Parts: sequence; structure tokens; C-alpha cells
Amino acid sequence: MEKKKGTPRRGICLYSYHNLLGKTMTLDDAFLEMYDTGATCFEFLTSYIPGYPNPSTEWVDHYWRLCEKYDLHPSELGHWAENHLHRGPGMTDDEVVEELKQDFRLANLLGFKALRTKITCTNMVCDPEPGWQSYIEKALPYAEKYDVRMQNEVHLPTTLHTPHIRDEYLDFINRTGTQHFGFNIDFGTFQNKPAKGLEFMNMSDFKDVTKPEEIVDFLQYSWVCHGKFTNVNEDFVEETIPYKEVIQLMIDNGWRGDILSEYEGAIRFFAEDGPDKFAQAMVEIPEQVRRHQIMMRNILGY
Repeated sequence: MEKKKGTPRRGICLYSYHNLLGKTMTLDDAFLEMYDTGATCFEFLTSYIPGYPNPSTEWVDHYWRLCEKYDLHPSELGHWAENHLHRGPGMTDDEVVEELKQDFRLANLLGFKALRTKITCTNMVCDPEPGWQSYIEKALPYAEKYDVRMQNEVHLPTTLHTPHIRDEYLDFINRTGTQHFGFNIDFGTFQNKPAKGLEFMNMSDFKDVTKPEEIVDFLQYSWVCHGKFTNVNEDFVEETIPYKEVIQLMIDNGWRGDILSEYEGAIRFFAEDGPDKFAQAMVEIPEQVRRHQIMMRNILGY
């Protein structure tokens, strides 16, 4: 029997507009901009929510009015599973779980089914701090209660064959049998050459990167992916990441999750370097996100 083709949704990470939010772009502006690109879903960060973790009823009502007005659907809420929020001794498992529970409740309130859950890391390849299994396992019943799925983000220089991904995280999923912990596969993990203007940030020699075909084994544990990009050219091609090959594998393997445009180009890092750079960012950031959405539309066919 032939496998049914996947139909990923196109969405946008609000983080793409990070330099503009609260300066030249309001939440209303951001929703209009996302709608204009043809995106259908979005990711928020908890840091973009006034009054977090307890936004006002007025803000929540306004948020839902914007979702309805622009027919944009909540996809993923970015949050953190930190066990060192303060200097000194680390938090107990129960304290971490309480922090997670408040984010689960908030995600449920705002309609997010997935969470980009950042677990405390110990190095550049994001090896998790020892003991993470204990508090994440204790949090699983609450994730189920609030109907959310925690996703650990896999991005450059982490690969899908980095030991803690293929061994620790997959072993945890298989041992617990959970449907509430998985992976946000950031397309930066497939980056195979340096990005223009960002050479100073290279964390990899690009000799050991995730190969597109590696994604197949992880799709069943992934519900939302970050469509990371640094520059989409005038021909609507991201020159450092094999987008077409990766997305075709997702389609051919029946994946129906969300791919969210996440811009991290050079101007994203230099926008604060004076009025000229900020003026450039005001134009370039929205333009890059639009180009990325067009690129994905060209690949997906919708």
C-alpha cells in the first residue's frame, strides 16, 4: 500500500521579528505581517507574553481576536525547562515540574499543542544536564493533562546523530512510551556551508552535519520544526540548507506537522548597531521572512 503524502503547514516564528517587536512592530502588526505572507500558523515565546505566566484576560481576549481575524493558528510555544533559574544550588525536580506546569497551563490557554522545551545544557552541542530524565518524566502526566507535547530543539552544531539525541532522548521516549516528548528539528542542523555575514558565529566546520535522510527516523517524534534560515536569495533559495531535499522527505514519509520560518540572518545580530542598521533591519527582516515563505510554497506547492 502506497504511503499517503504528507501535507506540512507553513508557519512563522515570532522570534523572526525579534528586533522589531515592541519598537516598530506591535503584536497586531506582527499578525498582519504573518497573514500577508500566506502563513497559517505561528510560534510564540513566553517572553513575548505581557504578565507572563499570568497574562491579563484583556490580553488573552485580544490575542484570540487576532487569531480569528487573520485565521492564524497557534502552533508552538517556546519555553524553558531550566533547573538553574537563580545563582546557587540547582532547583529540585518538583520545583522544575512546577515551572513546567505553569507553562503547560499557559500553552493550553493560548491554544498551543506543542512546546519548544529547552532543557538546561552543559556545552555547545547541548548535552543535557545529568538528571533531566527525572523531572521530565514527572512532568509527563501534566503534559498529557494539558494536551501539550514537549519538543527538544535540535539545531547546529547538534546533529540528529549526536549521542544525546539518538541515545538519551530516544531511549527515554522508548522506555516511557510517551507521546508527550519529542524533537523540534531545526533546519539549521542540515546547514552544510557557512552563512554569508555570519562567519564569526560559525560553531561548526560543516564536516559533521545532519544528512537529510536522517530526518526519516525522527519524524514520528516531531510535530513542529523550525525552518531556520539565514538568507533567501532573489531566486527564493536558501543557499546553505538543502530545503527541497529535506521537505520532500517529509512529504514522502507522510509528515503533517508545521514548518515555522525562523530567521537568523546577519541583520538579526547587527540591528542594534545604530540607526542605519536598524533601518536596514526594518526592511530586510520582513522581506526575508516573505521570501522564505515563498520558497516553502514553491517546494510544497501550496
